[in-house]
Amino acid sequence: MSGLFNSFNTAVKGLSAQQTALNTTSHNISNANTEGFSRQRVELKADKAYDYSGIGQLGTGVKIESVVRVVDDFVDYQIRNENSTLGKYTAKSDAMSQLESIFNEPSDTGVNNAMGEMFNAWQELGDNPENQSAKSVVVEKSETFADALKQLAAQIDGLRNDTITNIEKNTFDINSTADKLKTLNSQIYNIVIKGESPNDLLDQRDLLLKQLSGLADCTSSFDKYGRVSVTLGGKDITAQDAGYKLSTVNSITDNGDGTCTVKIAVGGDSSNFKSVSMTADAAKNLRPGSPAYYEEGASEPVSAAQISSGAVGGNLEALSEIEARLSDLNSFAKTIADQVNSLHNPEGSGVDFFTFSGTESALNISVNKDITDDESLVATGASASSPSGDGSKALAIANLRDKEMSNGATLKGTYSGIVTKIGISTEHALNMVSNQDAVMAQLTNRRESVSGVSIDEEVTNLIKFQKSYEANSKVISVLAEMLDTLINKTGV
Repeated sequence: MSGLFNSFNTAVKGLSAQQTALNTTSHNISNANTEGFSRQRVELKADKAYDYSGIGQLGTGVKIESVVRVVDDFVDYQIRNENSTLGKYTAKSDAMSQLESIFNEPSDTGVNNAMGEMFNAWQELGDNPENQSAKSVVVEKSETFADALKQLAAQIDGLRNDTITNIEKNTFDINSTADKLKTLNSQIYNIVIKGESPNDLLDQRDLLLKQLSGLADCTSSFDKYGRVSVTLGGKDITAQDAGYKLSTVNSITDNGDGTCTVKIAVGGDSSNFKSVSMTADAAKNLRPGSPAYYEEGASEPVSAAQISSGAVGGNLEALSEIEARLSDLNSFAKTIADQVNSLHNPEGSGVDFFTFSGTESALNISVNKDITDDESLVATGASASSPSGDGSKALAIANLRDKEMSNGATLKGTYSGIVTKIGISTEHALNMVSNQDAVMAQLTNRRESVSGVSIDEEVTNLIKFQKSYEANSKVISVLAEMLDTLINKTGV
């Protein structure tokens, strides 16, 4: 019906709509610097009109249709994809930069310099085979070289363990983020079924998805309620009643009977280790440091989780590089020991110059204790019957530095090759980080142009809604005067 009371109701709805718009604008301004926040907008539309006989339809004011987030879902999808790549190369570049620092080449304290001084000492001994002090220098410089190899190997092994610890931490963070998403899914559902829009919760959901993308490559899908399902390594990590848990493999022990004992950090929690038995065939795709799903009670309780991007993917690639370079260093140590020993003790009946305390690796190489106790055992001549002035054996050992090995490279070239591989890999990772930073900056700018809060724009809206609120208030004031005239001055 028409009349003053209908006009009064129209003005009240106008007041309410403008007040809601003011509240939303205030909310935007308050969260202008909140990470992941998307600006919100009140959608207003004309309320349903009614038919006025003989005239037509009369308006009944405004109504609030919804309060929506201003977002571009495709840009958010691109950000998650590129953030995953950025996370991968950031983690890899961090680890590879540490590996490069460990080798610290070229330098005056590295393995290469120690090797050069060792061969120089052998050269000096070859030129002065009767000089006992020259033998002492050979032993001293060789011990320095062996110690440099051992220290380098120990530092690389420490970096390897640190990288495995980082993967465990990444895995723990993935599980923690997945648990938060599960909670958000329930909260979002409870609000949406009431016909309301959980804008701030959806922002939190998208921010968690971005953080998750930085940890691993995952696939996200959304249902009609806005709940998200995240698939990672072949399984849904946001499933409410999942019987599996993303974990990390700590060690694998072959039991010798076709089975293996696999020790895992359940959920990536280094305080929650569990040892499980499984067939060797099922364990062949697992390796220490790799992510895997643990499913208690299953016939094969641990299965590999294929992750190739994000921080986990980057740390896995770095772990492979670290292990490969440690293997190269071990081969280098064994080669140099074998070459020196084959010249120092060609018959096998004398004293080897280098020995290994355990496995033949860089971590276990040392100068034979018999030689360090009695430096006169350092051989210089071609044979035991050679004259005292024969330094041919010492010279032959000194010439090893320029001798081509079975791989076609010299000992110096072999070691330089190890260092070069590290440098190339580190440079590539750093370049990729730089490229991805630029891509992410562009995408972030695109998102901000759509979803970001512009203080200038919001202040303009603030003034606009304020004026509308004042205008509706004025309408109510006028209607109040008209009602007063109608009731008090006309005797109605």
